[in-house]
Amino acid sequence: MIEFIDVHKSFGKHPVLDGINFRIERGETFAIIGRSGCGKSVTLKHMVGLLAPDKGTVIVDGDDVPSADSGTMDKIRLKFGFLFQSGALLNSLNVSDNIALPLREHKLIPESEVPLRVSEALTMLGLKQLEKVMPAELSGGMKKRVALARAIIARPEIILYDEPTTGLDPIMSNVINDLIIQMKKTFNVTSVVVTHDMKSTFKVADRIVLLYEGKIFRTGTPQEFQASADPYIKQFVDGASDGPFKDEDEEKLKKASDKLS
Repeated sequence: MIEFIDVHKSFGKHPVLDGINFRIERGETFAIIGRSGCGKSVTLKHMVGLLAPDKGTVIVDGDDVPSADSGTMDKIRLKFGFLFQSGALLNSLNVSDNIALPLREHKLIPESEVPLRVSEALTMLGLKQLEKVMPAELSGGMKKRVALARAIIARPEIILYDEPTTGLDPIMSNVINDLIIQMKKTFNVTSVVVTHDMKSTFKVADRIVLLYEGKIFRTGTPQEFQASADPYIKQFVDGASDGPFKDEDEEKLKKASDKLS
């Protein structure tokens, strides 16, 4: 469904992606993990053509994204639903109108059919009593659920999840994880999940890719990551401060501390 072929991307003199290669199969849930600034969100933006690689290419369902004309790019983007980290709801629209926005923006179905489609999404995500509520009145977890309803309303083939559990308590995080699994089972969507939440990763992913210094450090199943004795993987999975992963800011703080002592 999605393929990255030798993708390079730099911002100024700073390389973010340095020869990335991977394939995501149709119907698969593929998790991208790695430290902050390793290129996870940049990778998502290449999938929908918001960024173009400096070298290499990205293929989505047979279409070459970087070379696509505007008409083809519109068709490619309609294959995607996107759950933004913040939810990105429009504060001027109530829950129902936020969810209906993609249908109306792209005129995907007749206006007379929009209320029924919205009602189905509200029911599926347990939001039935919130149609007229404004985003400012919602909790963080409810905002994520409304945003997910909007992401699936056009029945996309691919859903991109950018840090879907960030800022949520463990119970609501698990609700979102269950919804990601439900989307796969109900619609057979291809899912790409960018996250730091290893508990979530192990629950929802079929495969995981770990990015490090602009490259793919390891690809494998959740079981392979959990069983790995590799010190880099163990440090990331366990969230340990000590290990082979280096942090320039931590090194500077340590040196400053040593001087003070």
